[in-house]
Amino acid sequence: MALYNGAAHAYPNSMKKTLFLSLMLMIPAMTIGQIIPSISKIEVAGFPERSLSVDLRDSMQKLVGQRYDAETVDPILRRIETEQPDFLVATRTLEDTEPGRIRLVFVMAPKTPGAAADSNVNSQYIVESAEVKGVTPDQYSVTLHDEIQNMVGLMLDQMKVEDIRSRLRTEPMLKGKYSVSDKIERGSQPGQVKLIFEAKKMPWALRVTLGNKIDINGNGIHVGDIKDTDIVESVDVKGVARSAYSSSLDSELQLMVGKRVDHLEADHLKEKLLAELKDGYEISDKFQKGTKPNTVAIVYDAKVIPWIPERTFPEVGAYHPKQGISAFVDGNIYKGLTLGLGTDGDTLTERYKGYTAGYESRMLGTRYVGAKIRFSTFGLLWKRQTLELLDVSPEIPGAYRTRQAIEPSLAFALNRTISATAGFNFVELHMMNPQEHWESAHEATASFRYLSPKLKSGSGTSEITSGYEVRTAAHNLNSDFVYTRHYWDGGYSGKFGKNQFKFSYLAGRITGDPPLFERFSLGNTQTLRGWNKYDIDPIGGNRVYHFSTQWTYRFFGVFADNGSIWNSGDDAVNRSSIGVFLGPLKLAVPLGCSSNCGITFLVHID
Repeated sequence: MALYNGAAHAYPNSMKKTLFLSLMLMIPAMTIGQIIPSISKIEVAGFPERSLSVDLRDSMQKLVGQRYDAETVDPILRRIETEQPDFLVATRTLEDTEPGRIRLVFVMAPKTPGAAADSNVNSQYIVESAEVKGVTPDQYSVTLHDEIQNMVGLMLDQMKVEDIRSRLRTEPMLKGKYSVSDKIERGSQPGQVKLIFEAKKMPWALRVTLGNKIDINGNGIHVGDIKDTDIVESVDVKGVARSAYSSSLDSELQLMVGKRVDHLEADHLKEKLLAELKDGYEISDKFQKGTKPNTVAIVYDAKVIPWIPERTFPEVGAYHPKQGISAFVDGNIYKGLTLGLGTDGDTLTERYKGYTAGYESRMLGTRYVGAKIRFSTFGLLWKRQTLELLDVSPEIPGAYRTRQAIEPSLAFALNRTISATAGFNFVELHMMNPQEHWESAHEATASFRYLSPKLKSGSGTSEITSGYEVRTAAHNLNSDFVYTRHYWDGGYSGKFGKNQFKFSYLAGRITGDPPLFERFSLGNTQTLRGWNKYDIDPIGGNRVYHFSTQWTYRFFGVFADNGSIWNSGDDAVNRSSIGVFLGPLKLAVPLGCSSNCGITFLVHID
């Protein structure tokens, strides 16, 4: 009765001046975060401190005990550059034994062209461990395995790394089938790194077309592209003015010029750039071919992070044995153009199938204002239980064959955590009964959202969300339906080590006579899991509340749901369920269910 109608160890020339790099490029043992540390000690590397003027040395020592920030340190850095114009100067922070305190090192490098060109900063680190991921040891030679393990305990030799990576790719069992990348991670102790070779089986199409020509190294797939033996030709920061970050950091960035590519150092300086821009930007780093052979240009591209969240259609990936498969995706496809496509029988009492398209700007000249317009068109499929109940409920607006809408709206951000929207939702419904005709549900809409920053508690983090939305349709909007819909939702999420706790809530209230797509529904793959929404209320209700709690350890977890859906004037019936899950796979059990129930297997992709 369903109806469907729709549309070797390499020290850098031993005791030369470039030995200063061994200190300058040590990975800091701490990252400066929300709490600004104080300076416990001042040091100079790469240049004899006694060669600096007495007055300058005294000024440097006066920094001891002060908070570390660019405004305090930069004047000293510029004075050093003035006294020693043949040197570049940068700063390094090293962890002190006392928490909340750091050692500040002024690192000096001679400006002489080529003074350190043959130095690779990674060669200053000891290899703590070396491994090959993605393949088993029997897939490459014992000789190569031994060579990899013999690197442990020695200073990292980038030429050796490149040689082993190339040889892994040409091993008989890997050649033409796997791409091999190498990456360097910070070790468990300062001055140590972990060396990882990662083999990935290429897709069939790439194995057939490119075969052994393809190479993955570092940040992506390259065909004869950047190599770790290439020399850095230039380092640029785009998207922000030079004054947006400190002179000391700029000096550190420029110190990479003339040296071999070092992804570890580039990543570290990216982190420092992010810290100085105070989380107002997102930064991508690009490694491009330079103007000369075997050279690389490094570009850090900084983009302002909009305060207004991306507003997309609800994305769904779910399976319920009594409700079927739902798959709907939506997002930005190109410079603000949005596109959504799929089918969803999980979210509402209806199953809709179709698409959405539109345009969204999250910053209209400023991060405080954004705008979006979206068009959607859906064909509808109704369950037998819904149609049968509608036949005996004439006070409820009936089913429709198609649903089309145009939604223009503006968004306003008070700050990065609080935003609001205002707009309209002009919906046209192709009604099925008593005869086919069109009716309008034209709504004025508004919403308020709060998303807390990540709150740190020891080694854990937590977030709080809260929101309210109101939709009202009236005759003065040329609407055939008259109603007001209020909806509240929010929750808490905390992560402590491998444990994660979540709590969420929703509540809603409708006055008037809304069309079916605005009525509330419980009993799917996200709410009252284990129950079937068509057994609870096939046409939905105008009152609802729901609470859910869950605990997760890695991929395994348990959950408990509790809620009720009803119509005004009726008694609310409270229902509960519990369950376990492994990733997106869930087993849910409704509690107090008297008939047509049992353990339910669900899938929901978050």
